[in-house]
Amino acid sequence: MDFDNANFKTAAQFHGHVCPGLSIGYRVAELAANHFKDRSKDEELVAIVENKSCAVDAIQAINGCTCGKGNLIFKDYGKHVYTYFKRGDKKALRISLKPDVLPQDEKHTSLFAKLRAGTASPEETKEFQASHEAKSQKVLEMPEEELFLIKEVEIEPPEKAIIYPTIICSKCGEGFMEPLGRVRKGKIICLPCFEAKNE
Repeated sequence: MDFDNANFKTAAQFHGHVCPGLSIGYRVAELAANHFKDRSKDEELVAIVENKSCAVDAIQAINGCTCGKGNLIFKDYGKHVYTYFKRGDKKALRISLKPDVLPQDEKHTSLFAKLRAGTASPEETKEFQASHEAKSQKVLEMPEEELFLIKEVEIEPPEKAIIYPTIICSKCGEGFMEPLGRVRKGKIICLPCFEAKNE
């Protein structure tokens, strides 16, 4: 498996670049696609993701699980754990990245910090990109049993996405979903207006 694979190219184009996180998400997405045998056209296949990393973009691109369709459920646990199930079925596939797969690389981390701060030299930028690409390729090539813990689990499936009425905020005049409204001084307002320090 490599960067020229058509599905990987689709994920990379959606995400914007190739990186180890995208490669992890791609491997997860392919495992789920092979297990469930289809891509979610509506919201029949659901993915519960436990992080907000680059990996989630591959899941959206390959599996068709998105926030907009209500079949991408995000839990901010900071873990590379992904659980898939079909609506109406309590059996789910849980995929978790083994903790020792990508050991900490101080040089890579240091170069990344310089790159983000805009202080990396052209040579350091080139070195980081080569390292990033090598890590990404390693994830694509590893046998799945070395990369992931995979097991079937039983879960209580969440409800389908609910479409709520739109309420107009009495302060800013913008529309918002009804259950997210707050009351201040007897008026219904949106959450950002409620949380704003100045009234």
